[in-house]
Parts: sequence; structure tokens; C-alpha cells
Amino acid sequence: FGSSRSPPSERSHGECDRMVSLELARVAERAERYDDMADYMQARVTEGHPLDTEERDMLSAAFKNALTERRMAVRIAVQVHAQELEEGRVEQANLADGYKTRVENELQSICKKVLQLLETVLLPNAEPGEAKTFYLKMQGDYCRYMAEFTFAETFQRYSAEAQSAYASGMAEAELLHQVHPVRLGLALNFSVFQHEVLRNTTQAIEIATSTLESASRHLDEVPEETRSDAYLTLQLLQDNTQLWTSGLDA
Repeated sequence: FGSSRSPPSERSHGECDRMVSLELARVAERAERYDDMADYMQARVTEGHPLDTEERDMLSAAFKNALTERRMAVRIAVQVHAQELEEGRVEQANLADGYKTRVENELQSICKKVLQLLETVLLPNAEPGEAKTFYLKMQGDYCRYMAEFTFAETFQRYSAEAQSAYASGMAEAELLHQVHPVRLGLALNFSVFQHEVLRNTTQAIEIATSTLESASRHLDEVPEETRSDAYLTLQLLQDNTQLWTSGLDA
């Protein structure tokens, strides 16, 4: 049986660019150079062709990993600032606060880059169902990250935008199976947003519980290839529900 792939000489310039971007992104991921990986995936997105499942996962991983160490750095800087103030070292506290501001600016830049890609390319061209749910979840996530380190009107703006994106995603996810990993992941992140950002633990528990109850009736229908992802997300939903419920009862 012959291969359906075109010989190099017959491939379009756009297809070659796509392959180069993806291969460089894979190399950057193995090297744990996530800023570079994010740049290569951004180049892939701006080519305009819809992303397949692997490419969506690579896009998400690139920007999420680029953010992770910076989010941790902000939390540590906040702790250092508080400790230095408590011990009377004002100058050192100011240095820690300045470093926090610098990292927050990097976080904002990454989040805004992702949100622009989602708003101008990915969501307008997304197919209904899995792809659109995936991107709405991603939009909610990055608005949530923005809300985590902003205040006053900016916090209100990004909180409202996260709420809107997550809610739209939940509606779109009705097109997916009850135990589809993207649908479950969206419900998990939406519930975490309710608890951690909006401080609405009751609503967080309701989202998680409803998802668990719906999924429990279809556990025997989980495809083999997505079983581990689905079960892991369901376990996280269960753990969070128990933790949040015990917190309300305390």
C-alpha cells in the first residue's frame, strides 16, 4: 500500500511551514524551552489552517508550561515580600515586590497573546463540538489566570470574561459525550474558577457534583484511548468536591 503523503517537491509552501513549526515545537518541548515552543505553536496557529487534536494539545501545553513557573514565581515573591515586611526589612521587601511586578508583566503578556489567538483565529474558525469546547475552555482558563493577579476593575473584567467563556463552553460541551475528556476538563476548571477566583464554593460544588453524576451513568462507555484521562479528571472532581464540602461544613 503506498503512502498518501506527497513527496517533498509536491508539498505546498504552507504545508512545509506547518511541518517545520511543529517539529521545532516538539524539539523545544523536549528541551523544556516552553517560551520557544509557544512561539512555534503561535506561528502554526497564524498559518490559518485548523489545528488537529495533537496540535491543540501542543498549543495548550506550550503556553501552560510557559505560565506555570511564572505563576509559581509570583506566589513565592508574595511570600518573600510578606516575610521581609514582618521582619522589618523594608528594602528587601520592596525588591521582592518589584520582582513580582516584573514576572506579572510577563504573565500578562503571555495571557494576552493566547487570548488574541483565540479571539482572532481559533474560535472564529473552530468546528462545533470538541474543537470549539476546547478553545472556550482555554479562553476561560487564560482569563482566569489574568484575574488571579489583577485587581479592581481589571479583575472584574477578566472574571466576567472567564465566566462567560466557561459558560459558553459548558453549553457547547452538550454536543460531546458525558465522559469526553474535554467536557470533563472544562467542568473541572470551571468549578475551580468558581471556588478560587469568585469564592463561590457552593456553585463550584454544584458544577462538580452535576458532572460526576452525569458521567457516572456512562462510565462503561469510556473509550479505551481516553479512559485514563477521563478517570483522572473524575478523580480530581471527586477530591475537590469532598474538600470543598468539608470546608463548608467546618
